Amino acid sequence: MRKLAFAAALLLALQSSAAAKLRVVATVPELADITRRIGGDHVTVDGLAKGTEDIHQIVMKPSFVSKLNRADAIVLIGLSVEHAFLPGLLDVARNPAMRPDPDTLNCAGPGCIDCSAGIRVLNKPQSLSRAQGDLHAQGNPHYNIGPDSGPRIARNIEAGLARLDPAHAADYEKNLKTYLAELEPKLAEWRKWVAPLKGLKAVSYHNDMAYLGDFTGLEFIDTVELKPGIPPTPTHLASLVKRMKELKVAIIVREQQFDMKLPSWLADQTGAKVAVVATMANALPGTDTFVKFSEANLRSLLKAAGKEPQ
Repeated sequence: MRKLAFAAALLLALQSSAAAKLRVVATVPELADITRRIGGDHVTVDGLAKGTEDIHQIVMKPSFVSKLNRADAIVLIGLSVEHAFLPGLLDVARNPAMRPDPDTLNCAGPGCIDCSAGIRVLNKPQSLSRAQGDLHAQGNPHYNIGPDSGPRIARNIEAGLARLDPAHAADYEKNLKTYLAELEPKLAEWRKWVAPLKGLKAVSYHNDMAYLGDFTGLEFIDTVELKPGIPPTPTHLASLVKRMKELKVAIIVREQQFDMKLPSWLADQTGAKVAVVATMANALPGTDTFVKFSEANLRSLLKAAGKEPQ
Protein backbone atom coordinates (compact mmCIF):
# COMPACT_ATOMS: atom_id res chain seq x y z
CA MET A 1 0.00 0.00 0.00
CA ARG A 2 2.76 2.40 0.94
CA LYS A 3 4.51 1.78 -2.38
CA LEU A 4 1.29 2.48 -4.24
CA ALA A 5 0.71 5.66 -2.27
CA PHE A 6 4.27 6.80 -2.92
CA ALA A 7 3.93 6.07 -6.64
CA ALA A 8 0.66 8.00 -6.79
CA ALA A 9 2.18 10.95 -4.96
CA LEU A 10 5.19 10.93 -7.30
CA LEU A 11 2.93 10.84 -10.34
CA LEU A 12 0.92 13.78 -9.04
CA ALA A 13 4.13 15.71 -8.39
CA LEU A 14 5.39 15.04 -11.90
CA GLN A 15 2.06 16.05 -13.41
CA SER A 16 2.05 19.23 -11.34
CA SER A 17 5.60 20.01 -12.46
CA ALA A 18 4.72 19.43 -16.11
CA ALA A 19 1.60 21.57 -15.82
CA ALA A 20 3.65 24.41 -14.41
CA LYS A 21 5.78 24.64 -17.53
CA LEU A 22 5.24 27.55 -19.88
CA ARG A 23 3.55 26.41 -23.07
CA VAL A 24 5.28 28.20 -25.92
CA VAL A 25 4.59 28.22 -29.65
CA ALA A 26 7.35 29.34 -32.04
CA THR A 27 6.51 30.35 -35.60
CA VAL A 28 9.71 28.98 -37.18
CA PRO A 29 12.12 26.14 -36.28
CA GLU A 30 15.15 28.27 -35.37
CA LEU A 31 13.10 30.24 -32.85
CA ALA A 32 11.82 26.96 -31.41
CA ASP A 33 15.42 25.77 -31.08
CA ILE A 34 16.62 28.88 -29.25
CA THR A 35 13.52 28.94 -27.03
CA ARG A 36 14.22 25.37 -25.94
CA ARG A 37 17.81 26.30 -25.14
CA ILE A 38 16.84 29.36 -23.10
CA GLY A 39 13.72 27.86 -21.52
CA GLY A 40 15.28 24.56 -20.54
CA ASP A 41 13.12 22.43 -18.25
CA HIS A 42 10.65 25.24 -17.62
CA VAL A 43 9.07 25.32 -21.09
CA THR A 44 7.45 23.09 -23.66
CA VAL A 45 7.80 24.33 -27.23
CA ASP A 46 5.64 23.63 -30.27
CA GLY A 47 6.43 24.92 -33.76
CA LEU A 48 4.31 26.03 -36.71
CA ALA A 49 6.35 26.34 -39.93
CA LYS A 50 8.22 23.22 -41.07
CA GLY A 51 11.32 24.98 -42.37
CA THR A 52 10.99 23.70 -45.93
CA GLU A 53 8.12 26.11 -46.60
CA ASP A 54 8.09 29.68 -47.84
CA ILE A 55 7.47 31.91 -44.80
CA HIS A 56 5.07 33.93 -46.95
CA GLN A 57 3.00 30.86 -47.83
CA ILE A 58 2.77 28.70 -44.72
CA VAL A 59 -0.05 26.16 -44.96
CA MET A 60 -2.37 26.69 -41.99
CA LYS A 61 -3.61 23.61 -40.13
CA PRO A 62 -6.39 23.19 -37.54
CA SER A 63 -3.78 21.92 -35.07
CA PHE A 64 -2.14 25.36 -35.15
CA VAL A 65 -5.28 26.90 -33.68
CA SER A 66 -5.41 24.50 -30.75
CA LYS A 67 -1.70 25.05 -30.06
CA LEU A 68 -2.18 28.81 -29.98
CA ASN A 69 -5.35 28.59 -27.92
CA ARG A 70 -3.53 26.73 -25.13
CA ALA A 71 -0.25 28.63 -25.32
CA ASP A 72 1.14 30.96 -22.67
CA ALA A 73 3.42 32.63 -25.22
CA ILE A 74 4.25 32.82 -28.90
CA VAL A 75 7.77 33.53 -30.16
CA LEU A 76 7.77 35.19 -33.57
CA ILE A 77 10.06 36.88 -36.08
CA GLY A 78 7.76 39.89 -36.32
CA LEU A 79 8.08 42.82 -38.73
CA SER A 80 4.90 41.36 -40.31
CA VAL A 81 6.80 38.49 -41.99
CA GLU A 82 4.24 36.02 -40.62
CA HIS A 83 1.37 38.14 -41.96
CA ALA A 84 0.14 35.45 -44.38
CA PHE A 85 -0.80 33.03 -41.62
CA LEU A 86 -0.37 34.31 -38.06
CA PRO A 87 -3.03 37.08 -37.77
CA GLY A 88 -5.76 34.73 -38.97
CA LEU A 89 -4.65 31.98 -36.61
CA LEU A 90 -4.49 34.32 -33.63
CA ASP A 91 -7.94 35.66 -34.45
CA VAL A 92 -9.48 32.18 -34.52
CA ALA A 93 -7.52 30.92 -31.49
CA ARG A 94 -9.07 33.64 -29.29
CA ASN A 95 -6.28 33.53 -26.72
CA PRO A 96 -6.45 36.70 -24.59
CA ALA A 97 -2.67 36.64 -24.13
CA MET A 98 -2.03 37.09 -27.87
CA ARG A 99 -4.07 38.76 -30.57
CA PRO A 100 -3.44 40.22 -34.03
CA ASP A 101 -2.66 43.92 -34.19
CA PRO A 102 -4.97 45.34 -36.89
CA ASP A 103 -2.45 48.01 -37.92
CA THR A 104 0.87 46.15 -38.08
CA LEU A 105 -0.36 42.54 -38.50
CA ASN A 106 2.05 41.62 -35.72
CA CYS A 107 1.18 39.96 -32.43
CA ALA A 108 -0.15 42.09 -29.59
CA GLY A 109 -0.63 41.07 -25.97
CA PRO A 110 1.41 39.93 -22.96
CA GLY A 111 2.09 36.50 -24.44
CA CYS A 112 3.83 37.85 -27.55
CA ILE A 113 7.62 37.53 -27.66
CA ASP A 114 8.67 39.49 -30.73
CA CYS A 115 12.28 38.68 -31.57
CA SER A 116 12.68 41.76 -33.79
CA ALA A 117 12.97 44.09 -30.78
CA GLY A 118 16.30 45.92 -31.04
CA ILE A 119 17.18 44.48 -34.46
CA ARG A 120 18.87 46.93 -36.85
CA VAL A 121 16.24 46.71 -39.55
CA LEU A 122 17.45 46.97 -43.14
CA ASN A 123 15.68 48.03 -46.36
CA LYS A 124 12.97 50.20 -44.85
CA PRO A 125 10.86 51.33 -47.82
CA GLN A 126 10.71 55.04 -48.64
CA SER A 127 7.18 54.64 -49.96
CA LEU A 128 4.55 51.93 -50.15
CA SER A 129 2.69 50.95 -53.30
CA ARG A 130 1.14 47.71 -54.54
CA ALA A 131 2.99 48.32 -57.80
CA GLN A 132 6.24 47.67 -55.92
CA GLY A 133 5.24 44.12 -55.04
CA ASP A 134 4.96 42.50 -51.62
CA LEU A 135 6.77 45.14 -49.57
CA HIS A 136 7.10 45.05 -45.79
CA ALA A 137 6.24 48.43 -44.33
CA GLN A 138 8.51 47.97 -41.30
CA GLY A 139 11.55 46.96 -43.35
CA ASN A 140 13.14 43.69 -44.43
CA PRO A 141 11.93 41.05 -41.95
CA HIS A 142 14.36 38.24 -42.83
CA TYR A 143 16.90 39.02 -40.11
CA ASN A 144 16.70 35.39 -38.93
CA ILE A 145 18.91 34.52 -41.93
CA GLY A 146 21.67 36.78 -40.61
CA PRO A 147 23.94 34.77 -38.27
CA ASP A 148 24.74 37.82 -36.15
CA SER A 149 21.04 38.25 -35.31
CA GLY A 150 21.30 35.18 -33.07
CA PRO A 151 22.40 36.93 -29.87
CA ARG A 152 19.65 39.55 -30.13
CA ILE A 153 17.03 36.85 -30.81
CA ALA A 154 18.25 34.88 -27.78
CA ARG A 155 18.17 37.95 -25.53
CA ASN A 156 14.65 38.82 -26.63
CA ILE A 157 13.48 35.29 -25.89
CA GLU A 158 15.13 35.34 -22.47
CA ALA A 159 13.52 38.68 -21.63
CA GLY A 160 10.11 37.42 -22.74
CA LEU A 161 10.29 34.19 -20.76
CA ALA A 162 11.53 36.01 -17.65
CA ARG A 163 8.68 38.52 -17.95
CA LEU A 164 6.08 35.77 -18.15
CA ASP A 165 7.71 33.49 -15.57
CA PRO A 166 9.70 35.65 -13.12
CA ALA A 167 10.03 32.76 -10.66
CA HIS A 168 12.53 31.14 -13.06
CA ALA A 169 14.16 34.31 -14.38
CA ALA A 170 17.55 33.37 -12.93
CA ASP A 171 17.48 30.04 -14.79
CA TYR A 172 16.59 31.75 -18.07
CA GLU A 173 19.46 34.19 -17.60
CA LYS A 174 21.86 31.34 -16.85
CA ASN A 175 20.72 29.42 -19.93
CA LEU A 176 21.12 32.55 -22.06
CA LYS A 177 24.71 32.97 -20.90
CA THR A 178 25.44 29.34 -21.70
CA TYR A 179 23.93 29.68 -25.16
CA LEU A 180 25.80 32.90 -25.96
CA ALA A 181 29.04 31.31 -24.75
CA GLU A 182 28.57 28.77 -27.54
CA LEU A 183 27.19 31.12 -30.22
CA GLU A 184 29.55 34.08 -29.96
CA PRO A 185 32.75 32.07 -30.64
CA LYS A 186 31.00 30.59 -33.68
CA LEU A 187 30.22 34.09 -34.93
CA ALA A 188 33.87 35.04 -34.57
CA GLU A 189 34.88 31.92 -36.49
CA TRP A 190 32.29 32.57 -39.22
CA ARG A 191 33.47 36.15 -39.70
CA LYS A 192 36.91 34.78 -40.56
CA TRP A 193 35.35 32.26 -42.93
CA VAL A 194 33.43 34.84 -44.95
CA ALA A 195 36.22 37.39 -45.36
CA PRO A 196 36.89 36.20 -48.97
CA LEU A 197 33.24 36.89 -49.88
CA LYS A 198 33.44 40.60 -49.19
CA GLY A 199 32.78 42.65 -52.30
CA LEU A 200 31.65 39.75 -54.47
CA LYS A 201 28.46 40.44 -56.42
CA ALA A 202 25.41 38.20 -56.04
CA VAL A 203 21.74 37.92 -56.89
CA SER A 204 19.03 36.10 -54.94
CA TYR A 205 15.68 34.76 -56.00
CA HIS A 206 13.69 36.82 -53.46
CA ASN A 207 14.63 39.99 -51.62
CA ASP A 208 15.48 38.16 -48.41
CA MET A 209 19.28 38.13 -48.31
CA ALA A 210 19.96 41.61 -46.91
CA TYR A 211 21.10 40.40 -43.49
CA LEU A 212 23.17 37.55 -44.88
CA GLY A 213 24.75 40.03 -47.28
CA ASP A 214 25.44 42.42 -44.41
CA PHE A 215 27.21 39.66 -42.46
CA THR A 216 29.24 38.22 -45.33
CA GLY A 217 30.00 41.39 -47.31
CA LEU A 218 28.31 39.97 -50.42
CA GLU A 219 26.71 42.69 -52.55
CA PHE A 220 23.26 41.62 -53.73
CA ILE A 221 22.60 43.65 -56.85
CA ASP A 222 19.17 42.30 -57.90
CA THR A 223 16.64 39.48 -57.60
CA VAL A 224 15.35 36.83 -59.97
CA GLU A 225 11.85 37.99 -59.10
CA LEU A 226 10.73 41.09 -60.94
CA LYS A 227 9.60 42.57 -57.63
CA PRO A 228 9.02 40.97 -54.21
CA GLY A 229 6.49 38.19 -54.72
CA ILE A 230 6.11 38.90 -58.47
CA PRO A 231 7.52 36.30 -60.92
CA PRO A 232 10.13 37.45 -63.45
CA THR A 233 9.22 38.46 -66.98
CA PRO A 234 11.33 37.62 -70.06
CA THR A 235 12.33 41.29 -70.27
CA HIS A 236 13.49 41.30 -66.64
CA LEU A 237 15.50 38.11 -67.11
CA ALA A 238 17.20 39.47 -70.23
CA SER A 239 18.09 42.67 -68.37
CA LEU A 240 19.28 40.65 -65.37
CA VAL A 241 21.61 38.53 -67.50
CA LYS A 242 23.10 41.69 -69.00
CA ARG A 243 23.67 43.29 -65.58
CA MET A 244 25.14 40.11 -64.15
CA LYS A 245 27.66 39.91 -66.97
CA GLU A 246 28.57 43.59 -66.70
CA LEU A 247 29.03 43.43 -62.92
CA LYS A 248 30.67 39.98 -62.99
CA VAL A 249 28.16 38.48 -60.56
CA ALA A 250 29.75 35.46 -58.93
CA ILE A 251 26.90 33.87 -56.97
CA ILE A 252 23.22 33.15 -57.54
CA VAL A 253 21.42 32.39 -54.28
CA ARG A 254 18.60 29.94 -54.75
CA GLU A 255 16.52 29.86 -51.59
CA GLN A 256 15.63 26.23 -50.85
CA GLN A 257 11.89 26.72 -51.32
CA PHE A 258 12.22 28.02 -54.88
CA ASP A 259 12.54 25.92 -58.04
CA MET A 260 16.04 25.35 -59.44
CA LYS A 261 15.08 25.95 -63.08
CA LEU A 262 15.63 29.72 -63.37
CA PRO A 263 18.76 29.91 -61.17
CA SER A 264 20.30 27.10 -63.25
CA TRP A 265 19.43 28.91 -66.48
CA LEU A 266 20.97 32.12 -65.17
CA ALA A 267 24.09 30.22 -64.18
CA ASP A 268 24.38 28.83 -67.71
CA GLN A 269 23.95 32.29 -69.20
CA THR A 270 26.37 34.15 -66.93
CA GLY A 271 28.89 31.70 -65.49
CA ALA A 272 27.82 32.47 -61.92
CA LYS A 273 27.56 29.58 -59.46
CA VAL A 274 24.38 28.62 -57.60
CA ALA A 275 24.36 28.48 -53.79
CA VAL A 276 21.35 26.78 -52.21
CA VAL A 277 20.47 28.65 -49.03
CA ALA A 278 17.89 27.97 -46.32
CA THR A 279 15.60 30.71 -45.07
CA MET A 280 14.59 28.72 -41.98
CA ALA A 281 16.13 25.97 -39.91
CA ASN A 282 15.21 22.42 -40.97
CA ALA A 283 14.97 23.50 -44.61
CA LEU A 284 18.02 21.40 -45.43
CA PRO A 285 19.24 18.12 -43.91
CA GLY A 286 21.09 18.52 -40.64
CA THR A 287 20.01 22.12 -40.03
CA ASP A 288 17.61 21.74 -37.12
CA THR A 289 19.24 24.45 -34.98
CA PHE A 290 20.04 28.11 -35.51
CA VAL A 291 23.77 27.37 -35.44
CA LYS A 292 23.58 24.49 -37.93
CA PHE A 293 21.24 26.44 -40.20
CA SER A 294 23.52 29.49 -40.21
CA GLU A 295 26.69 27.47 -40.76
CA ALA A 296 25.19 25.47 -43.63
CA ASN A 297 24.26 28.69 -45.43
CA LEU A 298 27.77 30.09 -45.08
CA ARG A 299 29.33 26.85 -46.32
CA SER A 300 27.04 26.91 -49.36
CA LEU A 301 28.05 30.46 -50.22
CA LEU A 302 31.74 29.69 -49.81
CA LYS A 303 31.45 26.59 -51.98
CA ALA A 304 29.75 28.57 -54.75
CA ALA A 305 32.54 31.15 -54.57
CA GLY A 306 35.20 28.44 -54.78
CA LYS A 307 36.43 29.20 -51.27
CA GLU A 308 37.09 27.08 -48.20
CA PRO A 309 36.33 27.99 -44.56
CA GLN A 310 39.47 29.56 -43.11
